[in-house]
Amino acid sequence: MDNVTRVLAFDVGKSGCRAALFVDGLRVDEAETSGARGLADPGGLESALAAMRSAADAVDGGRVDAVAAGVAGYARADDTGAELVNVLAERHHTCRVAVASDMTTSHAGSLAGRPGVVVAAGTGSVALAVAATGMTAVVDGWGYLLGDNGSGFAIGRRGLRSALRAHDGRGGSEVLRALAERRYGDLDRLPQLVHGASNPPRIVAAFARDVVGAARDGDEWSSTVCAESGAELARTAIAAAMRAMPDVQTLEISTSGGLFDAGDLLTGPFATEAARLLPGSRLVPRAGDARDGGLLMATRDDLPHETLIRRYEGART
Repeated sequence: MDNVTRVLAFDVGKSGCRAALFVDGLRVDEAETSGARGLADPGGLESALAAMRSAADAVDGGRVDAVAAGVAGYARADDTGAELVNVLAERHHTCRVAVASDMTTSHAGSLAGRPGVVVAAGTGSVALAVAATGMTAVVDGWGYLLGDNGSGFAIGRRGLRSALRAHDGRGGSEVLRALAERRYGDLDRLPQLVHGASNPPRIVAAFARDVVGAARDGDEWSSTVCAESGAELARTAIAAAMRAMPDVQTLEISTSGGLFDAGDLLTGPFATEAARLLPGSRLVPRAGDARDGGLLMATRDDLPHETLIRRYEGART
């Protein structure tokens, strides 16, 4: 797109709202403020707009030529997405706005706008496949009760179950029992802590850090859990690829989300399982983040993600 030199890009998640200002394709300023509710949740639009205003105020933005945003819950927001686009156009006095889900901007950023699969794994897990033809597929992301296989919650829950078995004298891992006590205190009170929390999955997923740490320290059981999680996430990725591009022979896969900070404990088994399922697949380094994906959405209109993007192209206000 011509004459787009200053772009404000947002990554609006539940844990934080991140903004970045790009000038001539270079990130010159960025900020992070508190997150927002999912866009489809009650009050989600107002929450997202408030978070974005706060993040934008923290960036020395001034006039911008385009605004892009990846927003949690966008895929389920229906008409709210259209309202969000219109408000952003009016707020930033620009005729060029692009909005999509945070998973879409993460995909575009991770693979620099190329087709392929991106697996996001944090508390939950989901994979998005985007084909060169524009076909797309989402796999998992069903939430902790129904899916999120291989996620931080899944690892944390397995670790806590093993810790509680040791606490009961039913086997389990003494290593993880000690780590659980260090993080949560008296394990007899753990059910009350988890079930009484406003966000139980996050409380459980926090223990994934301890499982990963134990694996790094050589705990065999924890290493196995991490390896099985990596393989499960690979199966999610390949399933997404086969739905969006059934005849695929070669495939780029990238990752996003804090769980992959575990490094080779996850990515080694991930790459091995993905290659077993699809020999032409390869795990590639992350090219950028969701705000880089937003920049691509704002400056290009030929991305394979176009069916996932809502655009505003009107007169400058």
